[in-house]
Amino acid sequence: MSDTLAEPTEEMAFLDLHKKFIEVNKPNSALLPVHEAALGRFETLGFPHSKHEMYTFVNTKNLVATPFVISNTSTSIPEEVIASHIFSGCENSCLVFVNGVYSPSLSKLQAIGSSVKISSMSEKDDLDQVVSSLENENDVFACLANAFCADPMVVEISDNAQITVPIQVLFISTGDTSTPVMHSSRLIWKVGKLAELKVIEKYVGVQAGYFNNVVQDWMILEGAGVVLTQVQSDPFDAWNFSKTRVYQKRNSRFHSTNSSAGSALVRHHFEARLEEEGAELILNGVSVLGGKEQVHNFVRIHHEAPQCVSHQHFKNVINDEGRSSFDGTVIVNQGAQLTNSNQLINNLMLSNSCHADNKPNLMIFADDVKCTHGATIGQIDDEQMFYLQTRGLSEKFAKELLTRGFAESIIQTIEFPEVVNELSNTLLKKLEASNV
Repeated sequence: MSDTLAEPTEEMAFLDLHKKFIEVNKPNSALLPVHEAALGRFETLGFPHSKHEMYTFVNTKNLVATPFVISNTSTSIPEEVIASHIFSGCENSCLVFVNGVYSPSLSKLQAIGSSVKISSMSEKDDLDQVVSSLENENDVFACLANAFCADPMVVEISDNAQITVPIQVLFISTGDTSTPVMHSSRLIWKVGKLAELKVIEKYVGVQAGYFNNVVQDWMILEGAGVVLTQVQSDPFDAWNFSKTRVYQKRNSRFHSTNSSAGSALVRHHFEARLEEEGAELILNGVSVLGGKEQVHNFVRIHHEAPQCVSHQHFKNVINDEGRSSFDGTVIVNQGAQLTNSNQLINNLMLSNSCHADNKPNLMIFADDVKCTHGATIGQIDDEQMFYLQTRGLSEKFAKELLTRGFAESIIQTIEFPEVVNELSNTLLKKLEASNV
């Protein structure tokens, strides 16, 4: 990887691509300030290099050098294909995005009720706030997501709403292996006071050869609770970048679990601000990687108020030439007394060619806190293997049992049985193949 900034021609290629994007998609003129702010910030930041803090472990050279084309937002996908990716119980509470664009015709909202309102960002009166946030955006790929999103969406949950059914958000992509395509989605979630919401997000592709780039903001008001489960199941020849920002008010709760099957390059960027007293954040993740698959997590948690809680636990199972990284920092601001935070990353290495990087970090500016962090990298325990084999288990089955148990400790925390079952049939099946 080069230690210098990407060549200007690479940025210019994306600027030229944006001109084509505007010509093809003709986004609402109200969104023009958003696009201009995003492109301006993109030009200021430039593509990252190896010494860039956010991309120390992530080589984006091949991604930025790829000559992408604009995806076809009018692509027709059969309803039976959509239905095959909708979890049981979400048949009438699903939002479908095709190549980055929300599809009202494929979405089913009958079970959600009037407490949830879905609208285009162009219809809102707070675009100035979006533009202002872009002027301080710290991630160049998030800038691209904002610039290349034709129709950003806003999902609003009313105060005191108790959404009893989970809402599934399906991001389905079509690609082209000969001429890779790029598309972006932009969502803003506004969760009202004392509201309760459960969301399942799933990322899939019907054909490889695409770059899916998603940015989401979550504004969670006083006393509200959100459970978010993310399932990344893109094919290998795909890139998947996402940035999730969370803003939490007093006594709010945000519990998130992310599962990744790995692709050519997957990067999750997560930022949270616990802005008022009593906010609680739980962030878990699990990935199972083989071949040359990659998953990278970049996490920043800001404790800005007293008596807030944040817990992070990530597990990676890595085989063949797979690669993972975790770069996470918890910042406890001055005055955020009685903070309780812990951070743990565990990596299970199944080959001599795989790779894992870990960079847990604490930045504490308060003196009455309870904060811990740690990371482990290891192989299957020989003593455990020996014990299981003395009990009559074959070496293959013993190895499979231990690797499954390692990953399942995160998977089993997911409260949706349908998601757990699917991950058992995808992620854990990969472990079985690894142990052959």
